[in-house]
Amino acid sequence: MSIRNPALPLLPGYSTNPMIGKKSFGVRPIFTTIDNVNMLIDKPEGVNRVPSLYCRKQAPDLPTWIMYDKHILRFQAFFQQTLHENRMGNHILRKVNILFYLEDGTIKVMEPKTDNSGLTQGTLISRQRIRLPFSYDLYYDVLDLNIGLEVTFFGKNFKIVNCDNFTRVFLNRLGINVPDPIPYPDAIERTLDNRKPPKHRPFKQFLDFDRQVLRFYGYWDDRDSEFGTLHNLEIHYFLADDTIEIKETLSANSGMEAGPMFLKRMRLPRKIPPRIEMTGGPLVPSYSPADLSIGAVLNVFGRNVVLTDCDPFTKEYYRVTYGFDTFTTLAMPQDDSKECISAKMADRELPPWNGYGSYDDSAENCRTVEPKAQHRDFIKFLNKDRIGFDSHVLRFSARLISDNPDDIRRYFIIKYFLCDDTIGVFELGERNSGFLGGKFFRREKMYLPDVDFFVPKEPPAYTDKDMWVGNELVVNKHRFRLIAADEYALRYMELHAEQYPMANIALIMDKIRRTLASQENGYKNFVAKYMEAVVPDMRDLMTVRCFKQALKEIMCEKMTEHEFVTLIRYFRGDPGKESTQRREMVRSLVFTELTRGLWDDRERLREGLMHADATGSGVLSVERMRQLLRAHRLPINTDLLDCMLSVLLKDENCNIQYEDMMSFLDFQTRPVFNLSEADYQKVVRHAPPLKDTECKLWAEAEREIQSGYVNWSAFLCQLNLDHLVKEQS
Repeated sequence: MSIRNPALPLLPGYSTNPMIGKKSFGVRPIFTTIDNVNMLIDKPEGVNRVPSLYCRKQAPDLPTWIMYDKHILRFQAFFQQTLHENRMGNHILRKVNILFYLEDGTIKVMEPKTDNSGLTQGTLISRQRIRLPFSYDLYYDVLDLNIGLEVTFFGKNFKIVNCDNFTRVFLNRLGINVPDPIPYPDAIERTLDNRKPPKHRPFKQFLDFDRQVLRFYGYWDDRDSEFGTLHNLEIHYFLADDTIEIKETLSANSGMEAGPMFLKRMRLPRKIPPRIEMTGGPLVPSYSPADLSIGAVLNVFGRNVVLTDCDPFTKEYYRVTYGFDTFTTLAMPQDDSKECISAKMADRELPPWNGYGSYDDSAENCRTVEPKAQHRDFIKFLNKDRIGFDSHVLRFSARLISDNPDDIRRYFIIKYFLCDDTIGVFELGERNSGFLGGKFFRREKMYLPDVDFFVPKEPPAYTDKDMWVGNELVVNKHRFRLIAADEYALRYMELHAEQYPMANIALIMDKIRRTLASQENGYKNFVAKYMEAVVPDMRDLMTVRCFKQALKEIMCEKMTEHEFVTLIRYFRGDPGKESTQRREMVRSLVFTELTRGLWDDRERLREGLMHADATGSGVLSVERMRQLLRAHRLPINTDLLDCMLSVLLKDENCNIQYEDMMSFLDFQTRPVFNLSEADYQKVVRHAPPLKDTECKLWAEAEREIQSGYVNWSAFLCQLNLDHLVKEQS
């Protein structure tokens, strides 16, 4: 190499090239053998015994502390610790994990923690580079760690027995063979000659079964003795040291003083040892887990304790250990003496209700001197309170049953609140009728008619099972007939059909099926008579009026009006009418919220939609449309927004046509409901709170139930009575 002229600056063009005149550019190959592994290295100098793990000219460009960051080789090993002060053994086997960090060649030794082991576990050797024994400049490296090798860290010999999958793959790629895992010495001892009895190791048993307790339930029958009784016992068997303790459970107000323990924790002998053996000699055999089972009898120092049941942990232990699969619980004997001795506390009888205030409020004032607020069913309130559009309020339209012609024309709304089982009655007043609309009866619990109110116990009240179309309710001596229900009430009862038989389509069809099967040629005549009633132009459809007449002829008084409504709703055959009605209903709700929020920015919304549609396809995805509507601050909540997006027109890829949405939000055209202009102005334009004004739409809903079509073929297919025609013919 030429010497640089110090007078010249260290800049390009002012220095000579040291490679000029050189002819040989090769690197001298240097081979070495380390622990029977042939390796090609670049530099023999250095402290490390393994200068490079890569072939020459193939090393990575990144440094090792970046390439091998968080790359750890994990080995499983053990070492034996001597016990100088323990007579039960001379050493103990301790299992550890050896971690080798590839980024800097450091080693860390950790021992998994065992509860109540009495040993200092955790990190035994902190992360550091460890020197080889009898060496000052050589450290442990990758080639020194492998299965079957023994390593010495600070005077302790560790035997490596296994490694994880990442370590095995990494060493195999380096060309190092990794042997199969080696079992621990304690596992080898268990697989030796089985003819020798296993050596009892109390400390190992304590470590393996600490905090594991078998729990049995039993009794001791002491009724043969004077003043004896039946003792309910709970038996605990501790697997850690084979000891047993027994506790006695006493019922409340039993008149007996509970002792601290029926039997303190000890090794329970199978037989009572003689007094001479208590002073010394061999150990007395005690009860073991093999002696305990359901139905077994334990001799507790002369007292026969019968085991009747056990807990799930005990059942699983015997299933895994002994292969038991059947655990039949034994019945406890009846203790007749206890019934005679301990008299049951009589139920407190309250004075009769005087009718002032609610029954719950009066009962609370009778139970205590200090008046307290009544306790409502809080769990039911949480489950049945209003959640979004799910109001949990069943609303029915009703008429008065009266001889007065003026009362017959009055129209009422009856609300049943599921959160507290209360009923509220409202009247929809008409102009020049002489009756004011509004609250007719305040919201409270309504009791059944013809019951005695002045009794200590609360009289029966109306429940949600009594709310169905066609039923009659007597509220404060006014008799109402439920003539219709809103969409939410009908839908709620259909979704919870197991609670409401009137809305259970399976029960209704089964009732019709049994009635037709009981009549001679009933199903055959029924089908033949009304087959011609099917509308010719509409295939398989029959008018609702004809369908209702056919069912009334065969069912007579066996079917209620609500069951007819359920059938008509289930077999509705009007093509496209249901979707149109739902669209207009959602549109009416959207108009109400937009008018209440004073939103009228359709032109800016159109500009935003056209700007988002870069390709001019006329459609946008549902997520993009929802994002744009929220960005333009439409004053509607998330639930109503999802309902609006679900009724808009979409293409084959489920993308929304935004022109249809702009017409949906057009304030010039109102929703297509058969309302008068005055009602429309009241419902939509002025946007009052959504309470009883929606009930004015029920008259139209009633007319729709009476009109329309029913799918006759689907009804006959659901009946599934074709076999009766063949049998009767």
